[in-house]
Amino acid sequence: MPSRRTFLTHACRLGTATATASTIGLSLGLTRRAAAQDSGDYRALVCVLLAGGNDSFNMVVPNDADEYAEYAAIRSDLALPQETLLPLSTLAEGANAGSNFALHPGLGAVHRLYEQGELAIVANVGTLVEAVDAHLIEAGGAKLPLGLFSHADQIRQWQTVLPQSRAADGWGGRIADLLEAEGRSPANGIAMNISLSGSNVFQSGRRTNPYSIHHEFGAPGIFAYGDDTDYGPFRKRMIDALLLPTHDNLLRQEYSRRLRG
Repeated sequence: MPSRRTFLTHACRLGTATATASTIGLSLGLTRRAAAQDSGDYRALVCVLLAGGNDSFNMVVPNDADEYAEYAAIRSDLALPQETLLPLSTLAEGANAGSNFALHPGLGAVHRLYEQGELAIVANVGTLVEAVDAHLIEAGGAKLPLGLFSHADQIRQWQTVLPQSRAADGWGGRIADLLEAEGRSPANGIAMNISLSGSNVFQSGRRTNPYSIHHEFGAPGIFAYGDDTDYGPFRKRMIDALLLPTHDNLLRQEYSRRLRG
């Protein structure tokens, strides 16, 4: 399991390897060296969004006799055999305090991390505006997220933490906005948000954009921008002209900002 520093170092190396501008490569190299020479208190938050569906009821399974029997009755042929589960050594806290749980048999690596104290399971969380139950929803008196039961809306709300509205900026980007406003942005100009999966809502702020690199190909560039062909200088002037104008229309403003970023 790579450390956070290894993850960031690898990400920076990917960016350095194929960045189209030498200044970007130099900046990423400085970032990597700075991370390697820190005093040991460096921290990075690594977020992995699994946008597909996940059968959470078969990921963390009740392992007490009575609760497992109820689980098996409800899940029918989808229930996992109890003898195949990976038991957790500690008891649950919170609403299920004292209960035993186990993990899906395919989560061996996750189980090891949990047993080593390197991983925690936070269950029964979601994007609700307020605590509700089925009766309150049916009565029509509940404050609900926009697009409740819509997969696309819920994925977006996980990234924005604004279930009552549809926003274009995520909580990771808003944190970057605050930190950079306090003068904590890297001296070399590379954004503190590094994305291995292109542009996304989570890392997009109101003033900051993630530095996007591909996990295989490094930093994306504009094709043939500034090349040494006969058309190179002309193409470069045309692209610069497209990036230069300011716009009154909000949609055009946002598109232009993202493109420049």
